[in-house]
Amino acid sequence: MVLSLAAPSLVCAQQSAAPAPVASAGDVAARVGDRTITVAELDDAWRKADAAGQAQAAHALYEGRRQALDRLVADMLIEDAARAKGVPPAEFASEEIARRAKPVTEAEIEAFYQQNASRMQGRSLPEMREMIRGFLRQQREAAARSELVSELRKSGPAVRVALDPPRQKVDVLPDDPSRGNASASVVLVEYSDYQ
Repeated sequence: MVLSLAAPSLVCAQQSAAPAPVASAGDVAARVGDRTITVAELDDAWRKADAAGQAQAAHALYEGRRQALDRLVADMLIEDAARAKGVPPAEFASEEIARRAKPVTEAEIEAFYQQNASRMQGRSLPEMREMIRGFLRQQREAAARSELVSELRKSGPAVRVALDPPRQKVDVLPDDPSRGNASASVVLVEYSDYQ
């Protein structure tokens, strides 16, 4: 029996190496003699053996792609707006975020310290003040950037997301309780949008 794998071998690589492209359903995953195993067959076997694990992996892949897509779209919208104002994108973003983010007050720092005293590991407010200020400032800047991007999505070029959320096939057995046509496909779609 001859077994040859079409997938790349495991190689230790530097962190800068690009990940392998995601295989499509028709791609060959392996050859056993003159027989082939496609990625679709592999996915079907994985689903039958570990449906929850496969669904979790598909969700993680989708979430990673969605977050990367959101960052790329935001960067493009900021670049377009900066170009329209004739300033570098980093300068534009910095000014717009600074304009939207309110300064952190001493009262807010003290309130945060009191609410999270059990997490301070016995450190006093004076010891934690600058760390808390930095944390709260980062939160405000992230919220201000999200607000900026949201405004740019409304006023800038149209953004049409074509990335599909993960889908998991659900087999309905003849004796399963159901409504409607017993042979109808059942598809559960998880959709989330953090805009």
